[in-house]
Amino acid sequence: MSLTGVWLNEHKSIMVIEEHSNGSLTGMFRSLVGRDIRKRPLSGRTSPEESAKQLLGFSVCFNIDNPIDATGHYSLCSWSGWARDTEITAHWLLTTSFLEPADEWSSTRVGRDRFKKLDQTASDEYIDSDEEALSRLLARTDK
Repeated sequence: MSLTGVWLNEHKSIMVIEEHSNGSLTGMFRSLVGRDIRKRPLSGRTSPEESAKQLLGFSVCFNIDNPIDATGHYSLCSWSGWARDTEITAHWLLTTSFLEPADEWSSTRVGRDRFKKLDQTASDEYIDSDEEALSRLLARTDK
């Protein structure tokens, strides 16, 4: 199993991952549901494959140009989970940079994502895409 490729989650967020022989993961992530829709660097680690699955964890730091309600300019999301063949299931922690220390207790959210592998190569074609290329990618997911 190789994690290298293009992945899409149920919210249409796109990530391009390259798995390296030393267990490190690098790539790019583009969220289509948050307030920062630009591509952002992704980094992480993975385990060797065991019993037809691989553990993995990765993180992305987002930059919010116009924060609302004193939420701060940055958020950091880390995913931890496992991959089986062409699917990643991972829980995430999203922490925002609250500006008021008294509000930090509520700065972290928890959730889960499922990513489907769309392509075996770590191509930036779709993550850098214009509307036409993105439409082609999303059409592939509807089949």
